[in-house]
Amino acid sequence: MALYGIYGSHTVEACPLNNRSIAEKVAALAVSDMAGAGLKNKINQILGQYHSALEHTFVWVVDAEDPHRIEQFCIDSGVASFNSIKIVPLITFKEGVLGRIKEAHGL
Repeated sequence: MALYGIYGSHTVEACPLNNRSIAEKVAALAVSDMAGAGLKNKINQILGQYHSALEHTFVWVVDAEDPHRIEQFCIDSGVASFNSIKIVPLITFKEGVLGRIKEAHGL
């Protein structure tokens, strides 16, 4: 399992709350394109989707095989058509951060 964060943001004008054509894209995305684009691009699981509506930002946590496939997933699903996207590898606090601290310092 490889965890990645997909961080996105859009302008107020491109917000689905304010823009009918983008709202229609998001509604269609929720129904069909997301699952197909995820399977095609080897997204094993979307573990969480968190949004801050009035900040016009989001973070999705995914289990995926390759960050380049996540990039293609964002393009294929349409998410990248109205958001700027940043893909970041993630580790858990307990296993990743604490494990590395213990290893580095012999704790």
